[in-house]
Amino acid sequence: MTPETENHIKEILSYYKSQPAEQDVYLEMLREILEITGRLSENLLDWIAKEMEVKPSFLSCLVKFSPELRRYAYEHEIVVCTGARCGKKDSLKLLRMLKKELEPDKNGISKDKKIHLSTRNCLKHCKTAPNILVDGELISSVTSEQLPDLLRKLRC
Repeated sequence: MTPETENHIKEILSYYKSQPAEQDVYLEMLREILEITGRLSENLLDWIAKEMEVKPSFLSCLVKFSPELRRYAYEHEIVVCTGARCGKKDSLKLLRMLKKELEPDKNGISKDKKIHLSTRNCLKHCKTAPNILVDGELISSVTSEQLPDLLRKLRC
């Protein structure tokens, strides 16, 4: 982090220290910091927690349950449904194929750092299984034949 970025974040933290200690206030603070840094790494969250005198686990939970607060600078996100109906219609096969192609790290970030891969137990569109979300857009009845084209478009 550059000294300029650190100073900018300190200004943001200074402002939010004077605000009510409410979840919405912390979320807005994290959004502002994300705009500057492009990512909310574990080290950054620990530093913010120390400065704001809150537990790091509190900020981690806010990030985890707020999809707009990405921890890593990636361009695209793929969420594979692993619920019972999608699982019966080969969503786990799709997940294996995506993992093989993307080679994600333990945080789900692809080897080329462009795509975040994750799973969700149910996307609530069981009738059109298997389903995936690509950058928030539902793609239904996905086949393994579609994956190469999908990945090619995301990597362009």
